[in-house]
Amino acid sequence: MAAYLRHIQTVKTPASFRVDSWYVRRIFRGDGIGGASLSAEFIEDITPGQVYEFLLTTVRARGLSPKSANRYREIICRVFNWAVRYCGVRLAVNPGAMIEHFRERARVIRFLTIEDIATQLSAVSGESQLHGMVAALIYAGLRRSELLWLTPRDVDLASGRFGVLRICAKTVGGVYWQPKTGVNRVVPVSSALLPHLRAYEESADSGRSWYFPSPAGVRWDPDNFCRRLRAVNKAAGISWTCLDFRHTFGSQLAMKGESLYKISALLGNSPEICRRHYAVLMPESLYDAVEFPSVGA
Repeated sequence: MAAYLRHIQTVKTPASFRVDSWYVRRIFRGDGIGGASLSAEFIEDITPGQVYEFLLTTVRARGLSPKSANRYREIICRVFNWAVRYCGVRLAVNPGAMIEHFRERARVIRFLTIEDIATQLSAVSGESQLHGMVAALIYAGLRRSELLWLTPRDVDLASGRFGVLRICAKTVGGVYWQPKTGVNRVVPVSSALLPHLRAYEESADSGRSWYFPSPAGVRWDPDNFCRRLRAVNKAAGISWTCLDFRHTFGSQLAMKGESLYKISALLGNSPEICRRHYAVLMPESLYDAVEFPSVGA
C-alpha cells in the first residue's frame, strides 16, 4: 500500500490525501477500532467475499452509517483500479465493485431561518473578525476552506454592484490551494453582506496577508477556527456550524425562487447536488405541473 499512498500524495491535494490515506490505512492495515483489514499475499487474491466480510465487520465495530460504509467501498474500488492500471495486476472483476452500495438514508439539511441568522450574527457581534467570517459564510455560501484561504486581493468591494469574492486557485508562501471542485468562481457580495465586511475592514490590519488572519497573523487552522466558533456559539446556546451556514445560503436562495443552476454556480457545486439538497424547498416551481389541460383545449 506504500506505493498507492505515494501515488495519491502526488495527484491529490494535501487535504484529500489526508482523508484518503486515513481510509487506506484502516482498510489494508487494520489500524484503529475493530482491527479488521483486507490482507492477502497478493492483492489479486482478495475476493469479493473478503471485501464484503470486511465491510460488515467494520460497520458493526465502528457503528458506521451507510454513507460512511459506501466511502470505504469507494476507496477499495479505487485501490484495485489503480493496481490494474499501473501495476499490471490482472483481475477478472474489481472485488470492491461487486459489492452493492449500502442504502443511504435521505439527508437532513440544516439551515438557518432569517430569524436564526439574526440570532447567530448577534452571538458573534462581540468579535469583529468572527462576525465578518460568519457573515461571509452565511451570505456568500463559502466552504470553510474557501473562507480561510481568502486574501485581501480576493475581496474586491469596488467591483460589481456591491463587490465580489474571488474563489480561485493560488499559491501562498509556497503552498498551493484550489477550490474543492478545482473550478474557480466569483461570488457577488450582497447588500446584506456588504456592511458586515465594511465593518470588519475598519478594524482590520491593512497590511495583513490573509483577509481573515488567525490571532497569530497566519492562516487560520480549520480546526482552531471551528473550536472558536463552537465556544462562542455554546455560550449563546446555539450550535450552528460552517456547513449549516453554507446550506443556509443555498436554501434561502431556493426558497426565494432562484434557479438551481444559478445556486450551483454560486456554491461551486454541480446542479445535481443542489437538486438533491434544495429542490424540495422550491414547490412553487411544480404548481403548474399538476394541472391537467382543460376540456376542449
